[in-house]
Amino acid sequence: MSEKAEVEHHRPSLRPDNRREDTLHRLSEKHSQAGRRQAQGDPEVIDIREMLGVLRRRFPVIVGCVVVITALAAVYVSQLVPRYSAEAWVMLDTRHVRLGLEDMMSGLEVDGAVVQSEMDLLRSYPLSEKVARELRLEREPEFNPSLRPVGFGDYLRHPLDFAMSGLRRLLFGRPLHAPIATADENDPYSAIASSLMGHVSVSTNGRSYLLRIHAQAESADLAAKIANAYANTYLLNQLELKYDAVRRTSAWLNEHLTELRDKLRDSENAVQLFKEQHNITETRGSTVTAQQLTELNAQLAVAAGDRAQKEASLKAVQEQVKQGGAGSGAGLSSPLLQKLREQEAELMQRQAELMTRYKPAHPTMVNLRAEIQDVARKMQQETDKAMAELASEVAVARAREAALRTALGGLQHSTEQQDQASIEARELERQAQANKVLYESFLSKFKQTNAQEDLQQPDARLVAPAIPPGGPSYPNKPMLMSMAVVVSFFIGLVLAFALERLDNGFRGGDQVEQVLGLRTLGLVPDVRGAAPPQRLIVEEPKALYSEAVRAVRTAFRYTNIDHPPKLVLVTSSLPGEGKTVLSLSLARSVARSGGKALVVDCDLRRPGIARLTGCGLEHTLLDLFDGAEPETLITRDNESGIDVVPAKVGTANPQDVLGSQRMQAFLQAMRARYDLVVLDAPPVLVVSDALVLSHIVDATLFLVRWEASPRKSVMQGLRMLRADGATVVGAVITRVNPRQHARYGYGDSVRYHYYSDYTEPEISVGS
Repeated sequence: MSEKAEVEHHRPSLRPDNRREDTLHRLSEKHSQAGRRQAQGDPEVIDIREMLGVLRRRFPVIVGCVVVITALAAVYVSQLVPRYSAEAWVMLDTRHVRLGLEDMMSGLEVDGAVVQSEMDLLRSYPLSEKVARELRLEREPEFNPSLRPVGFGDYLRHPLDFAMSGLRRLLFGRPLHAPIATADENDPYSAIASSLMGHVSVSTNGRSYLLRIHAQAESADLAAKIANAYANTYLLNQLELKYDAVRRTSAWLNEHLTELRDKLRDSENAVQLFKEQHNITETRGSTVTAQQLTELNAQLAVAAGDRAQKEASLKAVQEQVKQGGAGSGAGLSSPLLQKLREQEAELMQRQAELMTRYKPAHPTMVNLRAEIQDVARKMQQETDKAMAELASEVAVARAREAALRTALGGLQHSTEQQDQASIEARELERQAQANKVLYESFLSKFKQTNAQEDLQQPDARLVAPAIPPGGPSYPNKPMLMSMAVVVSFFIGLVLAFALERLDNGFRGGDQVEQVLGLRTLGLVPDVRGAAPPQRLIVEEPKALYSEAVRAVRTAFRYTNIDHPPKLVLVTSSLPGEGKTVLSLSLARSVARSGGKALVVDCDLRRPGIARLTGCGLEHTLLDLFDGAEPETLITRDNESGIDVVPAKVGTANPQDVLGSQRMQAFLQAMRARYDLVVLDAPPVLVVSDALVLSHIVDATLFLVRWEASPRKSVMQGLRMLRADGATVVGAVITRVNPRQHARYGYGDSVRYHYYSDYTEPEISVGS
């Protein structure tokens, strides 16, 4: 049978397996997509065991973060300057005494806005500057950096500031600590006040009028002094504000009192001058003219009545006299006339009595009649005289009434003129009175203000002065260290998960299966010691490395139970992933089990089989293409009993050489002679030699270096093999760190954990 027929005879047996491989590949792709969704953080896929695995794998990172950050925090905390806190309590009075006013007690409206305003006033810059001046804080190193020596803690707390200061000192010769920089070089308290504001806080619980003045300082006594100074300065500031307000009010009132006094004097002088000009004299609330007019009216009324009475009396007397004679004037009240009437009555009565005794001619009767006539004559005379007097009185009464009427008319005219002037006078008087009331009011306020100037009280009072604390309030070392441990732990967690997400390698078979959709045939540990890994197969067959190689050999043997692969290509994506070592180890494992194995070095650019086995280069793979017989190319490895075909650099077209008919015929001939033929091929992404050889072999082993092979590179190399039709039966993870891999918690790490306690027997190789 020809060489080509020999090849074609063995190739069809791989087609059913290829179809099954395609089916497995599609299923693996689905599984890979699910794995990628999980790796990308699909919210529907949450694997608690994977999270615990991340914590286990990244445990050193977490511990390192905790140790380093906690150590740095311990150093930093140890260098922190202790700070002491003191607190003074100030109560806002809701009521205060106002002496000298009508209300002895008056409510003071204190609401939330007022409380907040007082808190802002306590934190204000002017108040802080007063406190700084009162306590002479420029003498305190805490507030004056020029007095504070530079310590190691300062370098820890302010590394950038000290670096810049050192640079300035180096370049310009300036001191490391410059004096306090202020806007006004002559006033050092401006910067101190600004710094002091950062040491003081004011708080309230929102349900009372109690203000807590909290001060911090590097000294317990200084902290108490600052808190008390703020409280006292605040109370004194309230008093000063009230004193200033009273003084300003007094000055303003005094200034206006002078003006009002002058104005009042001018208005009163204007009233007096106007009255003098218009001859307005008032007594008992009215003018003299008005009083005279009233009196004249009264006198006129009396005079008119008197005149009317006398006229009536005169008329009545005249009527009586006319009717009854001289003695009939009953209205006359003359005493003499009355006496004469009585005499006449007596004489008439005597005449009536004598008429009974005497005759009219009797002398007694004659004398009696003569006496009666004489009395009647006298009565007539007296009546005439009385009537004359009465007529005279009537004339006088009439004259007096006329005179009064005349005087009244003149006085009325004068009164009308004075009334007009009185209206203007009263207007002037009202102005003068208003000025007087205003002046008296201002004078009263001025007296009250002066009386209150020395009786002012602040609207707050000191409830509890600050006392020096017994211990520092900062730093709280247990709390800070606890926080450092917690924060460092969370930073370690974040860093661990970040590194896990940024991890670009493979650490377990499940990752390879999820991402690549490729079966993992085994994990080969990394051997670091005096003996090379391939020698452990012969010298220490029960070693972990030897068992791992046997497991890989068993796994790829059963990838096709009916037709176990004999021609096996070993390749990877990148160099340095252990292809040559694993190729030798597989062959030696077969030989150690009693089988026949051949290793062909197909890396014509960087061959390594000869170097690892120590065989010579008298006959190499390239001699095959110069006409040499296949048997002459094979060199026996006396150490392990395997046969090797070494290679050397010397051809310009390795792909043409490896893909030639002569190479295929050689491999088919070796298939018949050996139980396993291993081809050590160069990496796929570097050269295409492995792609050429993948069409000749029965199966391809794809190597992935543990934790080092980039995922993109591995996926690209595997994609190239699959696209070229290679039969990739599985992946082998090489150079695994057993200790770390066991700690990572992957399922395939159980072998490393329990292998020291239990060793599987060697697996014999069948034909």
